[in-house]
Amino acid sequence: MVTAPTPNPNLHVTATVRGYFTPRECERIIVLGTSQLAQDATIMTPAEQGPTLDRSKRSNSITWFKKEEGITKALQAKLGRLVQDVNKDVYHFDLTGFGEALQFTRYERIGDTYTWHQDLGIGATSCRKLSVIVQLSDPTTYRGCDLQIYREGEPAAVERSQGTVLIFPSWTLHRVTPLESGVRYSLVAWISGEPFR
Repeated sequence: MVTAPTPNPNLHVTATVRGYFTPRECERIIVLGTSQLAQDATIMTPAEQGPTLDRSKRSNSITWFKKEEGITKALQAKLGRLVQDVNKDVYHFDLTGFGEALQFTRYERIGDTYTWHQDLGIGATSCRKLSVIVQLSDPTTYRGCDLQIYREGEPAAVERSQGTVLIFPSWTLHRVTPLESGVRYSLVAWISGEPFR
């Protein structure tokens, strides 16, 4: 006898944890990120082409935190505990942990943006199951640059407060609207697992 799978009504949920990082912790992460060399962010294209620079779809810069650095290990440990708790309560995915380095993201030039996209894709990104975003900047220091989730047929802005962590399934359509003034920094991570089956 085959047992019907248990439905999960929470797969559309964006888990929002306010104040998980203190303003001081956020500033330390920003100092670390801005002290390192930035590179232009790319988008994924079919495997034979690999990462591609396309400013019409993504215009911002990034820095990859080295996995062996002490602060990176501490960040992964803190984020890992949160993700484990959220996944247990909300998503129930089979996860293996951080599949990639942490990404420090900078929106510094007026008009910097990232159009609608999913984090789950081809190649190595096919193992991404949960996307994690830490809002590092004080929201009073920039205008525009809203992280939006595509929900029920229209864009919905998410929490902007400093230190908030947002977690959502990596197939979720999301975007960052153009920067109007100031600078926005965020920390991005992906939690991987065996491919969905």
